[in-house]
Amino acid sequence: MPRPPAPEVKPVAARGPSAGLIAGVVVLVVALLGILVWAATRGGDLEAVGSSSTLPDGGGVSVGPGVDADVTQVRIYEDPQCPWCARLENQIGEDLAEMVEAGEVNVTFQIMSFLDGNIGNDSSKRSANAMLCADDAGVFLPYHQALFAEQPAEGAGWTDEQLVGYAEQAGVDGDALTDFQACVADQPHADYVQDMQQRANEDGVNSTPTVFVDGEELPQEDLSRLIQEPGVLREVLEAQGR
Repeated sequence: MPRPPAPEVKPVAARGPSAGLIAGVVVLVVALLGILVWAATRGGDLEAVGSSSTLPDGGGVSVGPGVDADVTQVRIYEDPQCPWCARLENQIGEDLAEMVEAGEVNVTFQIMSFLDGNIGNDSSKRSANAMLCADDAGVFLPYHQALFAEQPAEGAGWTDEQLVGYAEQAGVDGDALTDFQACVADQPHADYVQDMQQRANEDGVNSTPTVFVDGEELPQEDLSRLIQEPGVLREVLEAQGR
């Protein structure tokens, strides 16, 4: 039975979102059966080598001063085909990139791919691989922004040509673009993409987007604000203790 579409976002009153809205923000829940099937087909070891900025053990792509730096640590669990993840990126992506550039935060992107099984395509895995290709090319954040900004209708997925086109938008050209095309076609990071999903399963994350700040899961009321209200990123992060 196909998954129902995400509900339309409604305005939030000044005193905060309603309980119904908070509950509706994160609607893309991994089915328990899907988790069990995935776990059954994967081994326990997370040994794949990722791109230039990935962490070991399927720990995701880290951008900024580093996971050991004394700065705010943000961890985002996302699936490339998740509409709410696109809304979150489109709302906070530029501000987050500016804070990374200024050395104020470190962000780890845990890129999941469970929606391939729900939707019946392979675009989450392929686009996750493409994001790691972009990391190798030194353009992870601009590529990440471009991909989510042009997220296709749910279930439509991306072509290889589209995935390469986002690299061009991010400034990749010449021999580097040729290498990127080969990386998209050959999917050298496919094993690491699987490890990122497995790691998310082991972390107990079963919905996207999920955001952690300094090791604590961001309350859904705050996640709702990030998705709906422009310019609140710094306020929300500071409210978590820094």
